[in-house]
Amino acid sequence: MNNSFRRRVFFILFASITIWIFLWYTHDLVKKLNQSNKKDCETIAWLWAGVQYPLSVVGDESGIMSCTVCGYPIKRLDLSLESDSFFCPVCGDTTLFIHTLRLLPEERIKVIDFTRKLFGDLVNRLDFPTIFADENNNPQIVDGQVVDGLPSGRIMEFRKRMEILAEQNEPIPIVAGVDTIGNLFYGTSPLSTEMRLIPFLELGLLFLIAAVVYMFLRVEVSRDKDMSWVGFARETAHQISTPLSSLMGWIELLKDDPELSAIPDINDALEHMDADVNRLQSIAQRYGQMGRRPRLQPISIESTVSGVVEYFNARKGILGSGVVLELRQSEDEHIINGNSVLIGWVLENLIKNAVASCAGNQDGGRVTVGCEYAHSTETEIEIRISDNGHGIPYRDQGRIFQAGFTTRKGGWGLGLSLARRIIEEYHNGSIRLLSSTPEVGTVFSILLPLKGGGDNDNNSVG
Repeated sequence: MNNSFRRRVFFILFASITIWIFLWYTHDLVKKLNQSNKKDCETIAWLWAGVQYPLSVVGDESGIMSCTVCGYPIKRLDLSLESDSFFCPVCGDTTLFIHTLRLLPEERIKVIDFTRKLFGDLVNRLDFPTIFADENNNPQIVDGQVVDGLPSGRIMEFRKRMEILAEQNEPIPIVAGVDTIGNLFYGTSPLSTEMRLIPFLELGLLFLIAAVVYMFLRVEVSRDKDMSWVGFARETAHQISTPLSSLMGWIELLKDDPELSAIPDINDALEHMDADVNRLQSIAQRYGQMGRRPRLQPISIESTVSGVVEYFNARKGILGSGVVLELRQSEDEHIINGNSVLIGWVLENLIKNAVASCAGNQDGGRVTVGCEYAHSTETEIEIRISDNGHGIPYRDQGRIFQAGFTTRKGGWGLGLSLARRIIEEYHNGSIRLLSSTPEVGTVFSILLPLKGGGDNDNNSVG
């Protein structure tokens, strides 16, 4: 395990642990906030219950009986009596008690209204809905507002709202002495609702970070893989260049021999060998500079295509027996901004695949290379490579441009992937599989923009 991979794993573990700690903290915070809301409601319920008895006494219009000697009060049981003699525990004797009022009627109304307003203001300071109801669950105070005298329709709305609040939180009973005189219904504050969403948002953030880290690691792995291929290609080019230089020297020696040069077949073979070696030398130089962008310059696409086709037709051993390579293009010349070596390599790769697909065709294999304007526009030139070979299985047609995918035994699966990179990234064109039917044939299309691209700073395979 290298240090770079260890750093990535440490970063992932650290980020995951940090986020999970934060998730736990916010979840615990929401729990405490809900408990605080419930505690506030219980306190209000206790206060409300505590004032009910004094209010009931103040609001009792029957009044009390007071001792005329010391003023000791007793409850007035017989409302018809205005005075009577009773035993006074303070005086220790039977004294005269008379009917008295604790407060005048207008004073009692003021006390009750003041108390209700005080609790209404207290409830209004809460940031969650509340409803005070009596023992029969008739709403009395809603969000700090007294609902006495409201129409029945509004009361029914408050009852439905009480049912909703009861689903959110269990109502708190209001107990005065030993009697339950009502219930306090309360809801959830907006802040608490928002806090409940935070764990889900954080969880989504965790998955997002995981996805970003995954993509980052995937890009890093892909980059490492690409760099390994670049190193492999450069090393291969370096190893090939030495014997190629030696072959070029031997060919020159053979050409300088007057006896051999006088034989037409030998002279023709030496010319073909020299062309092949020069071609290999050019390819080795390209792979030796792999990793850099190619230099683009104005080239004739017809000349490039015809050069590749002529190269194959001059070497029947590459085509195999029974395979015909045909070129169909106009005599007009179209100029594109490109690299003839790289485009030639793409065409060679597609033609070789087409030839391999035609192997064993009883009716004779035929590979056709066409070059003409694209049907939709005259700003692009289209190169089509079609064959009557075995075709590509339907299940594999969506993966043929993936690096490493191949259907041939011993294949590397890099040809079409590199071809797409050359056409799309370096020449601003497109390459696609137009059609492929098993046992019928395959058609590939390459679209290249006509002259209008820019020049880059070197001449190599990317």
